[in-house]
Amino acid sequence: LAHRARALEVVKLPDTMSSSLASPSRASAPPVAANDDRSMSISVMGRIAAGTPIEALQQEVNQISVPMEMLRSGEHYALEVHGDSMIEAGILDGDTAIIQNGATADNGEIVVALVEGHEATLKRLRRKGEMIALEAANQAYETRIFRADQVRVQGRLVGLIRKY
Repeated sequence: LAHRARALEVVKLPDTMSSSLASPSRASAPPVAANDDRSMSISVMGRIAAGTPIEALQQEVNQISVPMEMLRSGEHYALEVHGDSMIEAGILDGDTAIIQNGATADNGEIVVALVEGHEATLKRLRRKGEMIALEAANQAYETRIFRADQVRVQGRLVGLIRKY
């Protein structure tokens, strides 16, 4: 509406919407509860560094319920993100990363990388010949380059859960 901040006026409802409003006897499907049976409980395996790599943890801290739509085939686990190196990819400190377990990933995918057998980090993977680059999504961090035998992929990011 003119001369009003963020004001809208519904001029005409879509045909499909106006017919459903005209017959109130029609029942619409109830909303699905967030804790229905279409979710799966997966293990939270500790923290993952999105910044300076941290010591890799291999033990379950707790469980988290994840919607089935977020999961792919295979095994999954969750990691709490610690750091700000992936903020330009929308991954913030405190988020929970849902990881599909696996030892392979395509170029450009965000992966859990085990560096030199003891440091785990969440970064974008780039292969360049016999070298692997682990790229941050924050210009404050430099891309780290390793020989292929120094980096082992432990899974790839398939989902993200954020608490507000």
